[in-house]
Amino acid sequence: MSDKEDENSPARVAEARGPLTADDRREIFDELASTATDTGLAYWIVLLLAGAIALLGLALNSAAVVIGAMLIAPLLAPVLGVALGLAIGDGRLAVQTAVAVLGSTLAVIAIAALTTVLLPYHEMTPEILARTKPTTLDLAIAVFSGVAGAIVRVSRGGRLASALPGVAVSVALVPPLAVTGFGIGIGWHWPVIRGSLLLYGANLAGIVMSAMIVMLLAGMHRAEVLEEVRRWYRESPRSGIAAWVGRAPGIRSMGVLKSIPARLTLVLTFVALVAIPLSVSLSQITRGARVHRAIDEASKIFSTAGHSFIVSRDVVLGRDRTQVILNVATTRWFDDSVRRVFERRASAAAKEPVDLVLEQLPASSQDLGHLATMIESRDPSSASLAQRPDTTIAATPGAHLAALQTSLDKALGVLAWPDSMRMVDFTVRVSGDTAPPYVLVRYVSRDTLTGQAAEMMQRELASALQLPEVVLDARAIAIGARNVRTPSDPVLDTMLTVLRADSATHIVVVAGAAAPKARVDSVLARLGDDGAAASRVSMERSRGAMIRVRIDLQ
Repeated sequence: MSDKEDENSPARVAEARGPLTADDRREIFDELASTATDTGLAYWIVLLLAGAIALLGLALNSAAVVIGAMLIAPLLAPVLGVALGLAIGDGRLAVQTAVAVLGSTLAVIAIAALTTVLLPYHEMTPEILARTKPTTLDLAIAVFSGVAGAIVRVSRGGRLASALPGVAVSVALVPPLAVTGFGIGIGWHWPVIRGSLLLYGANLAGIVMSAMIVMLLAGMHRAEVLEEVRRWYRESPRSGIAAWVGRAPGIRSMGVLKSIPARLTLVLTFVALVAIPLSVSLSQITRGARVHRAIDEASKIFSTAGHSFIVSRDVVLGRDRTQVILNVATTRWFDDSVRRVFERRASAAAKEPVDLVLEQLPASSQDLGHLATMIESRDPSSASLAQRPDTTIAATPGAHLAALQTSLDKALGVLAWPDSMRMVDFTVRVSGDTAPPYVLVRYVSRDTLTGQAAEMMQRELASALQLPEVVLDARAIAIGARNVRTPSDPVLDTMLTVLRADSATHIVVVAGAAAPKARVDSVLARLGDDGAAASRVSMERSRGAMIRVRIDLQ
């Protein structure tokens, strides 16, 4: 029978498809060990190129370039060599390949850091950030990738050779190291360095553990392989760092680590040490996703078509509670009851306390961006200050102030306040032709303007007046009950101003049962001096002898 007929015989084909034979294991060892210890000049050149390409791909936020770096990186070979040495129990091979992995790790970090320093910009791209917060899911991916890589390597006849590129991509050893180099290159950014090194450690631990288990199941620890190990050391040359380590004192005398449980315990301990911070990170990500979902759902009460919408949202995750800062543009103020509803719903869904800081911006159906046009449309005869230099740069400070007051009166008159806010009055002060005018606005509201809302109104006023700057001082008039001692109390002056300024306000005099009737009548008479205002003044009785006045917003 010819050699070709022998190779294609049913018996030979059946053997090829059956379990690994002793010769198969010898061949697998020779191939894996030779590849893992082939760390000559070509290995280091390709490795450094892969590290630089990975860094550039990360900086450009190009997944395709990063994948290309994974495909050409030769780092997987010595990593599988570590797994092979531990599976066989060959301490000498394990040390040689482990040193190669360590040197490769430092080399990739160094080239990535150097490349980062040479970059014209150092932006944290999504590709970089994605490799700074690993979880136990990344460890699981590394375990499955290690299983796949080991199966491909121990398969015979090259039947799974087409899967090698996919394995190279899935193990993803070089990109995390490139991110570590990036963190060093931008000035030792420790959160980036820690996160990326943890991801690399997870990938390394998962691959070594799973590949070692696959090799043990494949019988790579049997006697014929150990015999092949001794022959391989005698006859097969090694290059690069593996040859250097092999000549180190004590390495040649390292024998076979016979206890498989001890070797597995060593690897599992490393995996457990990596898994602890990964599990903490996973719990944080899970918590963050749960909290954000709860906030998204609870925030719907601040999004009402035609009335309010959420401008921005910041979520601060504390140790055991969360703070939410919502910036809401609204035509009417949300009171504390709405805030409590949000906090109750969000806390229940997030399974932890959620505190709300609500910043409300005054808005209306009118477009504040067209405020200047609106002023001109209300009074066609009035031009903007930019078009009327005689009012902007008046001949005298008095004329300047008078012109500015007229323009402010028109601007504030059409400024769209929220429905629950009433402007009472304003005063303006000009210190000179170059100083920005100071505008004091008093208003009544159940809530006070936030700093951001006041800044927005200040910008709109400056735009309407065609001035580079306006200093706006918005002061709220308290609507809570305030004590009144005499009919000439200044509090009553403020109340009368509110009554005259806005027809939608109502004044309530809360008189104690023991308060002198004459004093109560005089207070009511003072507030009712204006006939139109008298219909909007009422009285309530209370205990004690105090007389109090409060504003009700209709």
